[in-house]
Amino acid sequence: MSVYSTPALRVGVFRCPPGDALWGETNDNIGERPHLVFPGTAVGLVRAGRRVTATPADVVFYRPFETYERSLRDARGDISLFIAPQDLDVPDAPLGRADARSFLLARRLASRLDEHDALFVEETAAELIERAIGGPVPTSGRRAATRRERAELVEACKDLLLARLAEPLSLSALARELYVSPFHLTRVFRELTGRTLTAYLHDLRLRAAVERIGEESLSRLAADLGYCTPSHFSDRFRDTFGMPPSQLRNFMEAEALAGS
Repeated sequence: MSVYSTPALRVGVFRCPPGDALWGETNDNIGERPHLVFPGTAVGLVRAGRRVTATPADVVFYRPFETYERSLRDARGDISLFIAPQDLDVPDAPLGRADARSFLLARRLASRLDEHDALFVEETAAELIERAIGGPVPTSGRRAATRRERAELVEACKDLLLARLAEPLSLSALARELYVSPFHLTRVFRELTGRTLTAYLHDLRLRAAVERIGEESLSRLAADLGYCTPSHFSDRFRDTFGMPPSQLRNFMEAEALAGS
């Protein structure tokens, strides 16, 4: 675990491999500080009896001393960046939105923790905190039972999107598998995540692409992630991250060299 720690701030990279005993236990490692966690892999969580699926498109909010259980969603296990300031009122919602800039900032911060650059770590952590608490996921429905039912629907839908990341998907097929109407599914999903199903699916695909840039050709990467052509993939990538895949790859390689 890479950790930066001061009396006012603790930042680190958490790793829980698939075979770790923590997968079958109630986790009580949050401690006395609130935590903001930026997942690098998808992971299932149970908190206060509520099941959620946290993905690299989300930020997870934990209150001090909160306990939780985890379940495997990615063969790599649970890999995440955590930020634990001394004092912070985190939102009541369990999840918030990690937009494209937050996702890249979290990756950059995680990769540079070992440099011991206090100004960079603290400034980047402050920006991530500000971005995260400004946009927590809203609730949907007036009655508690309705809110819970809709939240469970959204989490089940996220699990389907993760399981079929590269497959052609249709709203009607997703809704049929979840036993709801297409209209209800798309409305509730948008209310609770702030994004359409299409936007969330592409968020997941493109974040997965960032993990693999530099490891394989862009044409192979596009095909593996369900894009019909490399140009379609590149256009989506540029719209999301503000640069084409090749430029981000060069940027990340330059960052790695600068930190070595």
